[in-house]
Amino acid sequence: MIGWTEKEIFTKEFLKLDYHHISHEIKKNGFFCFDKALNNSFLDSIEKDVKKSGISLNTNGIAGVYYSPGKQFFLTHMLAVSKSFFNYCTSQVFLNICSNYLGDKFRLKAIRYYENYGGQKMQWHTDNKTGEEFTDIPGLIFIAYVSDVFDGEFQYIKGSHLWSVNQRYNDYTEKFINKSYSDSIISFKKPKGSLIVYNAYGVHRAKPSKNKKFIRKSLFIQVDKEMNASTPILINTEFADSLDEKIKMFLGFGLKSGYDTFPSTSIKSMPLSINLMSTLLKWIFYRFLLNLISHLPGFFRKKFRKIENFF
Repeated sequence: MIGWTEKEIFTKEFLKLDYHHISHEIKKNGFFCFDKALNNSFLDSIEKDVKKSGISLNTNGIAGVYYSPGKQFFLTHMLAVSKSFFNYCTSQVFLNICSNYLGDKFRLKAIRYYENYGGQKMQWHTDNKTGEEFTDIPGLIFIAYVSDVFDGEFQYIKGSHLWSVNQRYNDYTEKFINKSYSDSIISFKKPKGSLIVYNAYGVHRAKPSKNKKFIRKSLFIQVDKEMNASTPILINTEFADSLDEKIKMFLGFGLKSGYDTFPSTSIKSMPLSINLMSTLLKWIFYRFLLNLISHLPGFFRKKFRKIENFF
């Protein structure tokens, strides 16, 4: 198992940054961005872990799901499937950024690997909410690009972390944003490995893309000062080979979760794709063949047991 030290995860240029500078930029503009903050080899290992987990179709393990419907792919419980992600998420770099901006107490709220596809239309919104309510909970979001993003990129309304507190809305129409804040829209067309850190009060979205072949691959980490609630955080204990009290606090050991896992999905949100159809047809053929074999004499059933190896 690869250890993935901070020098292997983050680029030399990013590690030279002063955490006070990152906090200053977030307080001033609502966000901080650094091109190529993460090494490609680390991101490649993330993609391998995601691919290995597969799609959730009656699998007894952690796997990915489709949402919205079929416009997004999520692998939510990354701490349970990827040692690479575990080391990234619990790195001293992230803990120091959070400490510098949020103070001594903060907790991991939500994590995921996700893919946005062409045709998706995301509403402008903020991330400081529980259910449908606006909440006064200071927090930070970390988004890392796992692929080059020059379409369907992340967008943020510069300075919106200051006025959304007074508006007290989580969701905003495109008409309102274009009329009142069009000059403040910052688009993050960035290369693979770029990292965006932003205030959870800030208004943002993924820019819609009409390109049907478009895929934006990203990592998402949300941290805030609410210590008594989070989405359920599943962890492979094999990954947790070094836990101090600060990391335990960050991961919420012994604390209540309370929030639902995001996103809420079902078979209805799965896309009708070639891969899915291939899987379903294989399953239908497999069940039909097993049913047929079950009616044969015992001698023939033993001969055909090896058929399961082909599925």
